Formats: sequence, structure tokens, C-alpha cells
Amino acid sequence: MPTPLPPLNALKAFESAARHLSFTRAAAELHVTPAAVGFQVNVLEAHLGVLLFERTKKGLVLTRAGRACLPKLRDSFQMMRESIELLGRFKDKETLTIDCPPSFANRWLMPRLHRFLMQHADIDVQIVSRMHGFGRSWTQQAMEANDSRQWIAELDMVVVLGDGHYEHLDVTPILPLTLTPLLAPALAARIDAGAPAQLLSLPLLYDDRGLVHGGKSYWQLWAQFALIPAPDETSGHHFAHAMTALEAAVDQMGVVVSAPALALPELQSGRLVAPFPVLSDCGVAYHAVSATRRPSIELFVQWLVAEAESTTRALEPFTHASA
Repeated sequence: MPTPLPPLNALKAFESAARHLSFTRAAAELHVTPAAVGFQVNVLEAHLGVLLFERTKKGLVLTRAGRACLPKLRDSFQMMRESIELLGRFKDKETLTIDCPPSFANRWLMPRLHRFLMQHADIDVQIVSRMHGFGRSWTQQAMEANDSRQWIAELDMVVVLGDGHYEHLDVTPILPLTLTPLLAPALAARIDAGAPAQLLSLPLLYDDRGLVHGGKSYWQLWAQFALIPAPDETSGHHFAHAMTALEAAVDQMGVVVSAPALALPELQSGRLVAPFPVLSDCGVAYHAVSATRRPSIELFVQWLVAEAESTTRALEPFTHASA
């Protein structure tokens, strides 16, 4: 049969007095009187039938029994404190589950998310990633529509790259899709920044996250904007995610037309450059889409918009304005 535990107050009084070897200092720590500490220690000794202190003229001295139990008791109180702190983290804490396209999540959202969590300690954010289509509306893509509406039902919010025409849902534009060629400085040195057609002489990389505007790829959109011939996309490396296409560009495998907002760290470090004008009106943007806008979701959306504005300002020194 397990031995009954002694009173918690008695254990705490002994642990404090044993650390300080003083009823007076233990009393100050516990905000009680020295007599109260001494009483609790006496209660503990009586409960255990063992002396824990020798009371001498020079002060308290731990007995062999007191020395033996102090380390584990001290560790136990520390574990209790840590457990209570851990439980406190769950007090009134709300969890938001956000679905994002993989490249947006990895290249843009996750490196910034700590700032939101530090500002709103009572909100936890869980990120999941699934591919999303572009279409004018989900109703024009039956499978995508069904998937996206199902995700909205399951999650708190979905970030979608599209034109924002999502009926009966709360929609906020976050970050417009802009496009420009991105390449390593070593490759950029091989061409004239004033002659965009020379890009076609370099190895080409393709960010194939989706096809927009009548089936035109990112390269086709930017080539039309820059008034150069569209590349032959049957050759070159194609990537399903912007993050892998950008990594390939950093490794000097070629030049990719992609979103500079997803490559800000590489532009700031000089691992990538954007020497040509930016196509700033692609007709699509990243949108925050939800069925409702309760206060925590609204806070997160407002934070996303502010971070997107900060990203746009940070890109200005590294990109060229639209021609």
C-alpha cells in the first residue's frame, strides 16, 4: 500500500529551510513567519517519524535523512513549477489553423510567423500546406472548388493565389503576384541588363505553380510584358514549387521568372539579382479566405497585410519598376 504523502505546505517549508539552513530566510521566501516554518517542519518530522534537522546554537544542520531527501524533493518542486508554467500556456489560448500554398508558407509566411506569435501570445498558429489552383473562381474548377470549400469547412483560413472572386466567403487581398526574371549574379554578368531578349540565351528554369490568363506560363506572361519572344518551354527544368525553382536559380542552374517577394532573403544577400523590370499587374494575388472573421482571424489577416506591405517596401532597392 503506498505511503500517504505528507502535507504539501510541510514539504515546501522543509525544502526552503533546507536550502537556506534557516527558518528566517525560508519564512521570507514563503511570505510567512519563522514560527510557521518551524511548525510545518515539525509536522513533517512527526508525519515521517524522522528528524530532518539538528537544531544547534550555530543554526540548522541537516540530518542524514534530511540530506538524502533534499535533492529529489528540490527537483520535484522544480518539476511542479515547470508543469504549472506549461499548463499556464494553455489558459485561454486559441489555435488558428491556416492552409497555405507550400512555397508561400515556406518562403514567406514561416520566416515571419514568430513576430505574430510574440505579439499575440494567447493565439497559436498551425500551418498546413496544400497546392491551390488559380482559376477565376472556384466554381469554374469543380474539383478545386470542392477541395477548397471543404478546406474552409475544416480550417480557420485558407491562403489562395487567385483573383479574389470567391462568393459567400470573407476575402482580403494580401500580396499581389508580381513577376520578374531572377538569376545568380554570375549569370547576370553574361548578359546586358538593357537587352531582356538575351535572357533566352541562358538556361531557363520554370516555376510551374499554375497557369494563368488563358494558359500562359510565368515566362510567357513576362516575355509578353517585356516585348521579347516567348521561350520554348519544351526544354529546360520545370519545378512544381517556387521554392525549388528559386533554389535552382541560386545554384546558377538558370534564370527563372518568379515572384520576387518569395526571394527577398536571396535578393538582400546578393545570391540572386532582379535586373529587369517587374510585371506588377498579373491580375492575381495571395488572398486570405475564410468563412467567418472572428477577432483572432481578423488580427491574423491584419498582420498578414502589414507584413506584405513591409515586404513590398523591402523589395524596392532590389527590383526595377515596371516599364
